[in-house]
Amino acid sequence: MKKILKKISALIQTSTESFKRHNRQYEETGKLEKERIAGLENLNTDLLNCPEMKTRDLLNKYSHVNTAVDVGSGTGWSAAALSPLVDRVIGIEPSKAAIEISRQIYIPDKYPNIEWLNGLAENKLPELNLSEPTLFLTGCVLSHIRDKEVTKICVAINDAAPEGSILSFAECWGEEPWHQIMWHVRTKDWWQSQLTGWELTFHGPPVPNENYNKGIWGVKIK
Repeated sequence: MKKILKKISALIQTSTESFKRHNRQYEETGKLEKERIAGLENLNTDLLNCPEMKTRDLLNKYSHVNTAVDVGSGTGWSAAALSPLVDRVIGIEPSKAAIEISRQIYIPDKYPNIEWLNGLAENKLPELNLSEPTLFLTGCVLSHIRDKEVTKICVAINDAAPEGSILSFAECWGEEPWHQIMWHVRTKDWWQSQLTGWELTFHGPPVPNENYNKGIWGVKIK
């Protein structure tokens, strides 16, 4: 019965459900200062290199990568964390409110190499015209949206990424697919079928008290 209820709840999620819920949060009164404090904590604790991401470690391993695309950059802390590690950072975020917060916290004087793009990732990624290996980062963004939308984003990443690119996805994976509204766990085979031409490493640790893990690395080999 529990599995059936999860499947039903996943079916009623719309394509814009995640955006609408998160956008409402970004528009809340006092959100700018809350995100300023939260972002500083994330930077000070090096959340970019937490066990489910280990993005700093990945960049150290592939030092030829000097461009990063933060897919679903939210209020900007992860793009800011990437700023000193690469020459160019592109933050893509569908919420205009979140982008405005990012611009106010991570100002050009301190973060001159960050470019903020407002729009859906599947629409903005094809506009980038990347010519050098690039890091593609997600911070548990794809686990909030449906398979249909994740497939579109993966196709856009596949098409945009030059050979030798890398990815760091703080996304859920498990032995069995697991879906409910705003939370989706996919299998290793599912992720590999979406990210064709990538060699994936499912490095992420188990999520406490849950039957799934978080954290995927990848290298584009063709």
